[in-house]
Amino acid sequence: MIRASKNKIFENLFSVYNTRLLKKHFFGIHLGGEQYLNSWVKTIPTIIYANHSNWWDGLAAFHLSKLLWNIDAYIMMDIVQMKKYSFFKWIGAFSVNRNSPRESMESIEYSIDLLKNTNKVLWIFPQGIMQPNDLRPVKFYNGISKIAEAIGEFNLIPVTFRYEFLMEQLPEMFIRIGEIKQVKCIDDTKHFTEELNNNLVCELDMLKEKVISLNTEDFTTILAGKKSRNKTIDKLYGE
Repeated sequence: MIRASKNKIFENLFSVYNTRLLKKHFFGIHLGGEQYLNSWVKTIPTIIYANHSNWWDGLAAFHLSKLLWNIDAYIMMDIVQMKKYSFFKWIGAFSVNRNSPRESMESIEYSIDLLKNTNKVLWIFPQGIMQPNDLRPVKFYNGISKIAEAIGEFNLIPVTFRYEFLMEQLPEMFIRIGEIKQVKCIDDTKHFTEELNNNLVCELDMLKEKVISLNTEDFTTILAGKKSRNKTIDKLYGE
């Protein structure tokens, strides 16, 4: 497997590049559910589990971790993508090969070693592959349960991403944090995986309903991107 090898200088440089990239490609990035952050216990490890619909998810996760929350975060990344973008190891990414039981277990054990008795944060996409947000059923791998079973008490945070074109030239990214729980032990890993699956589906459906109904008053714009070309034209004509 490819292990994380964080480099502070590279992290800072990549953060500047990543912010510019997000601003270039999105009209805005909006965050909801921030009220739940008050119950985040920062002295124990944290697992953030999220849906995975496209390439931007990881970059958004890095932006949240580095610039918004200032946490020591790591992210599990598919081995094929890690080999293509191996420099991601310098910002906390490490590989998982789900086609190999031995290598998958190695990544799980590495995750446990990273988290146990620390306040580090692990981002994980339990679907394993990128899938459309509205595809059902949502399939989960059970690696997250194996990690959770071994690390003792930890924070469990659901995060959902949705991307929409809403009357602007560029798409908008909506991110929602779900209720944060402190988990002390896992009695049944299969049941725990099913519970996470069901909860993430509920979070996805809730986010979809809020976005398509334009009920987004409780979202904060955390990054404003490029203005739509029509706004520039309207300004020229004084509209």
